Amino acid sequence: MKTKERRELLLNILNKSANPIKGDELANTLNVSRQVIVQDIALIRATGVDIIATPQGYIIYNSKTAIKTIECKNHSNRDEFYNELRTIVDLGGEVKNVIVKHPIYGEIKVDLDIASNRDIDEFMKKSSNDEFKQLSILTKESHLHTIEAKNEEILDEIISSLLDKNILVNNSKK
Repeated sequence: MKTKERRELLLNILNKSANPIKGDELANTLNVSRQVIVQDIALIRATGVDIIATPQGYIIYNSKTAIKTIECKNHSNRDEFYNELRTIVDLGGEVKNVIVKHPIYGEIKVDLDIASNRDIDEFMKKSSNDEFKQLSILTKESHLHTIEAKNEEILDEIISSLLDKNILVNNSKK
């Protein structure tokens, strides 16, 4: 397969996928090394295609979704943290990132890309290590998440549920 054909096929595979695809999986599918995939992704990005690298793999950013940044209360325990993530994911949302505002360093943002219960379980397992500290400990009261859903109705349902559960900082319904 020629280079141009491989890149077109790679782009086609990513366009058809609703979920991130690991670089190793793409490499196996296209019968090339992982490094070739990394180079191809960089060249495809250079043409203006918005390919995002997540911990779960590569995905093309779809701007046909509803996105909102929400301010959540900091958690006093792991169950509250788990409940926050489950509320968003169970209603069809994705937790894109966590953002904290530090008084000295400014805004600190980390991509999470949590879109399924499996993602939550993996994240909670990684974060169960005694050495793990949530970014939200850097602030006293709150942290931000960018959440994404297929449409505004789903996003509104997520926000309403988070308000009902007293997870959001602004506890007044619109």
